[in-house]
Amino acid sequence: MAGFKYPKGSEWRKWDLHVHTPHTKLDNRYVVSADIDIWDEFCEKIERSDVDVIGITDYFSADNYSTFLRHYQKKYPDSKKVFFLNIEVRLNESVNKALEEVNVHLLFNHCPLENVDKFLSKLNIVKTGIDERPITCSDLNTEADFKAASVTRQSIDEAFIETFGKKAIRQDHFLVLTAANNDGIRPERGKHRKEAITDEIDKFSDGFFGGIQNQEHFLNIHRLEDEEQLIVKKPIVSGSDAHSFDELEKYLGKRVVEKDGEGKEIITKDITWIKADPTFEGLKQIFYEPEPCERVWIGPIEPDQKDGYRVIRKIKFNNTNDFPEEIEFNKNFCSIIGSRSSGKSALLAYVAHSIDKKRTEDMIKGPGEGENYYWNKITFAYAVEWDNGQSNDESPGKIVYIPQNYLFEKSKDPDEIKDKIAPVLFKVLPAFEARYTQTESNINAHNQQISEYVDEWFSLSVTIQSLDNTLKDLGDKKAVEKGKEELNSKIVKLKEENKLSEDDIKNYKKITADISAHESRIKQINTELLQISGVSTEINFFKTLKIMTLPLLENLPRKLQDGIRQDLIKKELEIIAEANKQVVSYKESMKKEKTETEEKILKIKKDNSDLIEKYQKNTELEDLVHKINEHIATIKTIDDTVTEKKNIQSKLNEYEKSTKSEIDQRKSLLEQLTTNINDADQSSLKGIKFGIEYGFDESLEIVTQKINTRDKSEFIEKGSLKIKDIRENPVKFLSAIYSGKQKVNSGNDKKEVAQEILMLTEKILFTAEMEGDKIGGFFEPTMTPGKRALFALRLILDESDDTWPLLIDQPEDDLDSRSVYAEIVPFLKDKKKERQIILVSHNANLVIGADSEQIIVANRNGDDRKNKDGKQFNYLTGSIEYTKERVKECEDTLDAQGIREHACEILDGGKTAFEKRERKYGFKTS
Repeated sequence: MAGFKYPKGSEWRKWDLHVHTPHTKLDNRYVVSADIDIWDEFCEKIERSDVDVIGITDYFSADNYSTFLRHYQKKYPDSKKVFFLNIEVRLNESVNKALEEVNVHLLFNHCPLENVDKFLSKLNIVKTGIDERPITCSDLNTEADFKAASVTRQSIDEAFIETFGKKAIRQDHFLVLTAANNDGIRPERGKHRKEAITDEIDKFSDGFFGGIQNQEHFLNIHRLEDEEQLIVKKPIVSGSDAHSFDELEKYLGKRVVEKDGEGKEIITKDITWIKADPTFEGLKQIFYEPEPCERVWIGPIEPDQKDGYRVIRKIKFNNTNDFPEEIEFNKNFCSIIGSRSSGKSALLAYVAHSIDKKRTEDMIKGPGEGENYYWNKITFAYAVEWDNGQSNDESPGKIVYIPQNYLFEKSKDPDEIKDKIAPVLFKVLPAFEARYTQTESNINAHNQQISEYVDEWFSLSVTIQSLDNTLKDLGDKKAVEKGKEELNSKIVKLKEENKLSEDDIKNYKKITADISAHESRIKQINTELLQISGVSTEINFFKTLKIMTLPLLENLPRKLQDGIRQDLIKKELEIIAEANKQVVSYKESMKKEKTETEEKILKIKKDNSDLIEKYQKNTELEDLVHKINEHIATIKTIDDTVTEKKNIQSKLNEYEKSTKSEIDQRKSLLEQLTTNINDADQSSLKGIKFGIEYGFDESLEIVTQKINTRDKSEFIEKGSLKIKDIRENPVKFLSAIYSGKQKVNSGNDKKEVAQEILMLTEKILFTAEMEGDKIGGFFEPTMTPGKRALFALRLILDESDDTWPLLIDQPEDDLDSRSVYAEIVPFLKDKKKERQIILVSHNANLVIGADSEQIIVANRNGDDRKNKDGKQFNYLTGSIEYTKERVKECEDTLDAQGIREHACEILDGGKTAFEKRERKYGFKTS
């Protein structure tokens, strides 16, 4: 693998750009015993620290920087630490309450020290000599000289031009970092002159030394006195400002918390992390991306922490000359670039296949085009190593792999995208998922109740119809009562003719009425005994008991469900046993009552045998008495039937009310679910708004086919069911179905059709809206294919809580250019903090705009683009800040120039993207 010192690209390192050395010109408190070399002691402490990059600082001078480098490089020639020259100067302007002059730090690039010496010799201090000649920084000698010295912003600019030339860009040679605390630039409020000076110093500065407390101010683009005048965001770094060995031990690479006069803990020193190569170009990245956690971070812990078993450290190739032995990956955002057929997609495919063979083979046939590159034709070995040091065999992992054109293929199938909405919606809004699940369950429960009520309604309606037929057969009650009176008149006449006493007739009527009543009861008992004829103490009538709760038990937590269900089973067994006991007891009581009633008849006949015999001799009278008893029995049957009908009608009315109530409750559930998702906090979705729609699917058409829609009906309109009217008046609809007023097509059962129609429930579909365009629900999507592809990508990544690496191949081919810059770039910048991303791309907006931590340049060996050692595919890896002008004599294509230069050459709009990124915060570029 081609490369340089930092192949993994931009990584977080500790930086302290403000450390004074022994013999610093002011406030020097470095002390050692006579037998210890002070520079050896200082170098040793620097080497032992965990700070990778240090700004060696002194006032108005570079002498101690030169001395330090000489000692350090001799003592630690192989050290990887990097040092920058920091010259601290004092402006002749004070803006804070303490009237302290503002300290400014000039952080130099690694230019020859002769250039620095020249600059200092041109940098005039405010004070002049005896003959009024300018005094420069190089003229300062004594401590008093350094204490009194100050410079102007103008003199710094003039010295720069005299040293580096008029066409030179200052930020290519040194950066200006101004102290924001203590000797800082925060003025007293209301001091307009000082505020104006502060604004000018702010404009002059590239960044500031300070702490977390200063970040909000300097990232505010309205921070100038004139708030309508905008100024760019600028980064804050924290330095130790060590002036002694004690401070070096306490402050270097450490957060220091102390108590103020009121006993409140405050951070007095902090740690600066910078994600960049430890180079001047690397340092400049914090000015392009000044927001915390993008390129710079102040805090005790390294940002972007990721689990080692979820980060791909490297891929290794064995037994092949086609690829390098290994390629390392940055843990954040890696971009693979290269010309066509350079091996960029192949590298991504090998990484994917070594982690998830089955899924990768399902998605692509092989890492290259043609049968020779099918997976089963690859003979060499390759494997990834996770950042925990284990292989995928030792620590099996996962990936989200999106091959080239995958999003485009998905965008052509909106239904497949729709199917992915629900899992993401439920992950983001778990409370809504619970509500949705309960709603579905409750709707099913309401429909089950509706089905049972309709079943009972039809059963009771049949009974009422049967009772009406019975009443019709029994005749009119008034007519029967009139016939009874006529029979009474005839009996009175016969009594007079046969000389029967009034008491005899009265007693005989009573006797026959009693016997008739007892015989009627015996008949009723026989009917009831027939219903439970097979019951005994050994044979149960009830076998099972069904208990249904509403809401359903399934809506409760599993443990609670199990507990309640166990209790219900016990109760079911107890209730069934008690019910069967009652059936047996009732049977025995009926048998006993029958026997007793038969005995009562015999006793009546025995006790009244003379009277009965007397009447039986009079056949005509006997016949009249028998007929009048029949009339009495008929009247009683009519009364009983009317009472029974009233009772059943009352039950029917209850079922009708209950059916309407269930329909209304079901409707309310859907309305409440809509309100619930509309009111839910969806801010975490960043630009996506989920919703629901409910309406009828093909089930409405299916049930409509069972209804006769040709004949005119108040429930049919233009061949369709008027569902709203049916739900508003389900009783009227049921009556119409039952009576045949609303016909059903032959071969369909009335009751079943009525149940289906009243149970018919709108289907719930999920929707998603992004930038005013919608997908999902019952209507055609308004999203363009490009936007659907972007939406599909968002869903794929949001579908799982797991933060496994994302491998994506040239998504820009599936997206419109506006989506790439407006949507994908912010998306990648956000997601790379959570998970590793390895991207193949030819789009500069993605690679540069999203600030790739690592760029992997792919090259295929050829006559005009040679690789070292003749490898078919080779790769140069590094950061976007790695810059090196092309070396024409270099035959290795990759090593001939830096990452930046390759990116400008390969990527569409590469040079423009770099310039756009660097101009974003007003930073001057060459």
